[in-house]
Amino acid sequence: MSRLIVDLQLNQGSAPWSVLRDAGNAAEEAGFNTLWNLDHFSGKVFDSDSMMECFTSLTAWAATTSTIGLGTLVTNVMNREPGLLANIVSSIQQISDNRLTLGIGAGAAPNTMFSAEQDALEISLIPKMADRHKRLVQVVDIMRSIWAKNRDQRFEGFPRPEKEPAIIVGVNSMALARRAGEMADGVNTRFNHPERAALVATAVEASGHRPGFDASVWSWFTPEYADADHPFHKELMAEGVTRLIMFERGAPDVAAIASTSKYLR
Repeated sequence: MSRLIVDLQLNQGSAPWSVLRDAGNAAEEAGFNTLWNLDHFSGKVFDSDSMMECFTSLTAWAATTSTIGLGTLVTNVMNREPGLLANIVSSIQQISDNRLTLGIGAGAAPNTMFSAEQDALEISLIPKMADRHKRLVQVVDIMRSIWAKNRDQRFEGFPRPEKEPAIIVGVNSMALARRAGEMADGVNTRFNHPERAALVATAVEASGHRPGFDASVWSWFTPEYADADHPFHKELMAEGVTRLIMFERGAPDVAAIASTSKYLR
C-alpha cells in the first residue's frame, strides 16, 4: 500500500532535555523516519520561558539515537552567517553518521510578530520578501561552495560533510516554491495553507520531477494521520505530497509518540 513518509517534529522549548531525549528515543523506536526541531532563540512565540538552541539539541539527539533522521524545520538563514552554518552542518553530519536534512527558510521582515527575537538581538533583517529569497539562495550557494570537492583554496581546512545533506526550503509563496524546486532537494509548507496543493505542485514542476525530490507538509501531531487509510493521509498523497511532518507543539507525549508505531511498523 502506498503511503507517506511520516516524521515527528518537537518543540525543544517545551520540556526539559530529559523528556526531549526520551521523546526522540520513542520516535526512533516507533518507526518515524526523521526527527525535526525548531530554530528559535526565544520560546515566547510558543508560550515557553526558554528555547534550547536548534543545532545544540539536534547534536544531542544525534548522540542519543542511532537510526532516525534528523532535521531542522526550518533554519532561519538570517540567524547565522553562511560559513558558520556550513561548519555546523558539517559537524552534525559527522556526529550523526550523515543523518541530517537541512530545512531552511528566508525568515520574517523586521518589526513583525515573527521577528521579535531577532529584533531583540539586533540581528539585521531584510524588509523586502524578494530580497529575503535572494539571501536564502545566496546562503545555499555559499555553503555548497565551501563543501565542494573542487572548492576555492581559501576554504582549505574548513570542514565539509562526507555526504552533503539534503536541503529543503520552507515556502509560503509561489515565487519561493518555484525557486526551491530549481535549487533545492525538497520543499515544505503548512497543512492549512490555502494554496498548499499549488505550492507543492509548483515546486515539483520546477524541479523537473527529479527523482527523490521531497515534497513535504507539516501538520499538528495527530497519530491517526500516519494511518495510510486516514482521509487526510490520502488527501496529501493525491496532491503529490511525499512526506508528512507532524509537529507536537507542547511538551512531548512520549506514550502517544510510541503508540504511533501501529501505523508505522
